[in-house]
Amino acid sequence: MAANIPAQDLAQDLAQDLSGLQQRAVALESHAEARAQAYQRATWIRFVGVFFPIPFIVVLLRLEMAAWTYYVWGALILVSGAVLYVIDTAASTRVDEAVEAAATARKAFEEAAQGGVTPP
Repeated sequence: MAANIPAQDLAQDLAQDLSGLQQRAVALESHAEARAQAYQRATWIRFVGVFFPIPFIVVLLRLEMAAWTYYVWGALILVSGAVLYVIDTAASTRVDEAVEAAATARKAFEEAAQGGVTPP
């Protein structure tokens, strides 16, 4: 089937395919970078949101609270930490998947470019 297609058209199609692969690789790399930055920005906010307010409230109200409420606050901080761990692991997994997709797209482009045709 390729024998019926002129060589110039075949080279042009290959160049367009390479250009499309390159554009996809660049788009996925920028998407992965944006996800990584968003993850890094949100992670410290989540940690501060979980691990600052509870101890602050306990210290602020320590003279007003009954002894048993320390157990409640301690359990609350443990549960909050566990929830934070689950949320952070899911966010980290999404970033890892985006980085892996970008690396795969870049590798596919580089392997296709080894054929000798460069994108326009």
